[in-house]
Amino acid sequence: RFFNKYLPGYGANASIDAAWAYFENITLPRQKQDGQGGYTKIERRETVALLERGKSGIKTGLYPAWTTPMSEFRNFGIGVAVYFETMRALAVICLVAGLLYLPSIMYYDSTSYDETGRSSIGWQLRGSLMCHDTKWVPCPTCTLDDWADSPRRYAIAENNLVFVLANECADIRLREGLQHLVVILFLAIAIFALGFHQKKLELQYDEAILSASDYSIKVDDPPLDATDPDEWKEFFSRFEGAHVTYVTVGLDNKHVVNALIKRRLLLQKLRQLHRSEHGTKEHQNATLEDLIAIATKRKPRLARSFIKTEEKCRNLLSPEKTYGTTSIFVTFETESAQRNVLRALSVGHKDILQNNVLALNDPNHAFRGKYVLSVAEAPEPSTIRWQDQDATLMMKLNQRILTSLITIVIVWGGFISVRAAFRRNYDLAAFLIAIFNILVPQLFKLVNKLEAHPDEGSWQASLYMKVCTFRWINTAIVMTMVTPFMDTIAVNGLLAKLHAVLRAEIITQPVVHMLDILHNIKRHIFAPFSANQETMDSNFHGSIQHLGEKYTAMTKIIFLCIFYSPIFPASFFYGAFAYAANFYTDKFLFFRSWAAIPRIGNDVAVLSRNFYFPMTLVIMVIMSEFYMSAYPFDSLCDTYDFVNNGDEVLSQYIGTHRAYLASGGGNSEAVTVTVNGDVSDRVYRFCSQDFSSRFGSLLNFFDENKDDWMSEDQIFLTYLYGLCVVVAISLSFVFFFQHELWDNCKSFFTGTYHTEECDSGARFSDQEEIKAYVPQYHHLRFARPLLSCDIDAIDQDHIGWTDLQHTSDFYNLTKGIEHLTCGREKNNSAFAVVKHWAPKKTRRDSNSSLSFYGSTIAPMECKHF
Repeated sequence: RFFNKYLPGYGANASIDAAWAYFENITLPRQKQDGQGGYTKIERRETVALLERGKSGIKTGLYPAWTTPMSEFRNFGIGVAVYFETMRALAVICLVAGLLYLPSIMYYDSTSYDETGRSSIGWQLRGSLMCHDTKWVPCPTCTLDDWADSPRRYAIAENNLVFVLANECADIRLREGLQHLVVILFLAIAIFALGFHQKKLELQYDEAILSASDYSIKVDDPPLDATDPDEWKEFFSRFEGAHVTYVTVGLDNKHVVNALIKRRLLLQKLRQLHRSEHGTKEHQNATLEDLIAIATKRKPRLARSFIKTEEKCRNLLSPEKTYGTTSIFVTFETESAQRNVLRALSVGHKDILQNNVLALNDPNHAFRGKYVLSVAEAPEPSTIRWQDQDATLMMKLNQRILTSLITIVIVWGGFISVRAAFRRNYDLAAFLIAIFNILVPQLFKLVNKLEAHPDEGSWQASLYMKVCTFRWINTAIVMTMVTPFMDTIAVNGLLAKLHAVLRAEIITQPVVHMLDILHNIKRHIFAPFSANQETMDSNFHGSIQHLGEKYTAMTKIIFLCIFYSPIFPASFFYGAFAYAANFYTDKFLFFRSWAAIPRIGNDVAVLSRNFYFPMTLVIMVIMSEFYMSAYPFDSLCDTYDFVNNGDEVLSQYIGTHRAYLASGGGNSEAVTVTVNGDVSDRVYRFCSQDFSSRFGSLLNFFDENKDDWMSEDQIFLTYLYGLCVVVAISLSFVFFFQHELWDNCKSFFTGTYHTEECDSGARFSDQEEIKAYVPQYHHLRFARPLLSCDIDAIDQDHIGWTDLQHTSDFYNLTKGIEHLTCGREKNNSAFAVVKHWAPKKTRRDSNSSLSFYGSTIAPMECKHF
């Protein structure tokens, strides 16, 4: 009321209360209430039924933001459920890994490792290899070129006596090295166990929740002229036990749909302009000519744009235009029918490319008697990207090349920016990394829009690879590349930067996500000044999230901990806190702020466990070998000579000297160095310990000078970890070959269809809230998806959503365009076709089936195919 009174136009054109009601009742997920005020529980599965968003006539309530059980997430799709389960599991894994490191952490925080004590080091870093015990030592043969990256560790005294700074902390012990190996073995077992757990959950969730995907197949290579749904019904009805319930024929009509969407957006602006001129009452009776007339006077550019778009639509809808078939979705009445079809048409890709009809077990399974179809289980209806169904292989290849080049540019730009920030201040760099990790994924989403993907799962997996590459480099690798090697364990060196980044991961990102600044601005500032209710509601859609991006944030944390665990074991405690913070933050936002996430499958989870998680383990072993071989990170080797050996040059080092650091230029900072000439004052020489310069000798078997700076334990650990590198790379290759290369090669030559899912015995038409494959396009300016097909002859409940203010025709692009055909019959071939054949009799027995979101759980009988 305060804003309505003192801010002109605030809430003047639409109801803010109605918009918030839209947000709470349609945007946010809700659960059904029972008659006693509680929430419906499904006895067999111990879960809460999820209400279809926008469903009216049922008492509902919001999910508890903090206390909703994990089992409820499966109602929102396998991808969402596995994401939250994985994050919780990784928090536990990091916590256990940190506890296993406790003996090492305690040793590094003792005078046994650093004789000078750790009081001058922050408590957060005392359990790391940070070395405060340093000493200036004679190095007659050292040159400034060898210390060009760390000039503060190089000093020159009178008579050009050269001193360099040596790390005097204790040698790496076998005990700590073996403890680190135990952690590696634990992480390997835990991560692979997590992968098996993920697969088990995916199968369990898929069996527990029936959806259209369980009944449907997708034909990827239909003949271009096969646009008749009756022909497809007749073909698939030949298969054993097959009753076809739905057929959706997708067309190459992206340009038609885009033109009609643009027309609708312009028409929306025309109506707003007319309303502002004549008021709401007169506006309701306005014709299209009236709208154009007003726009011609007040905004002629808008009028010209609308007329031009109308003409484009008229041309695209003309009867002379034909649009080929891109994909076919067939939904059967039973799961067994779907699996029978998939098994019967399962042949190798080679036979599909060659159209080898003889590869089929039954010649009648060839479409039109001559086409071998490429079929697979269809993804969920809400994940289909209808605008990308027409993409060819060459088009996809060109798109991937372009987006890969753009990704390289973005990653390189981020690297340059973070490197510059690290050179100024590592706290600034840590903050910049956190901000980049939030903002750059939004840029990659725009880049990913240049790619065509058949479904959201594939699109999310592509986004995952891009963002993960950036975040791994931007967060972990860049710190090693921009930090001078000899500052690795120095005070205010690499470890201090790492701690700043980990601290930002725990604090900055969860806080920024919780604030949800952009969408709060839209709801509280932009929405009240909207021209109409529909526009106001569009500002309450909720924050759009992508699982591909969320998975990168998850893998980035474990990668950062693993990458630096050899020198900072306590990083796993930071990782556990980061996972816990992100878990509860995301859980709250999922139920109170985010828009509905498409019910994607396990595409991203499979990519994560088959590639990225194994890669992190390989990198951990490699970095362990590198860090073990590089200690003490000062590039100094003992010459086993003494300054008091009688040599005239060396004897000049005895005494107290004022040496000037090489980093000072004309105003060099000076240090006082005292050499007593006893047995502790040895002479050193430069020897590169930097693993980047020894990358070619990864295992160090051929590094003849390794024993110049390594202890016996360190040499043994170097060989041991070198062997582990070979084993890890070999096992990873075998794992990748088995899961990716071998399966792909096998599927090229022979059919590989197999499923371990149980057949529930439930029928598609008995499911109360299940969806059909109805082509629709999401747009931020509209409260509901825009339909691009005639839905008059199908079950309206199968569209997948309802709207309390408008009928589905309001969002149908095929309606209200009769004038574009200039009196001729509407060109139906310009739009996708959905046809429904309801079975003659359906059975709804509440005693033998349990209603779910998009599913009915029936007593299950396992039938493996």
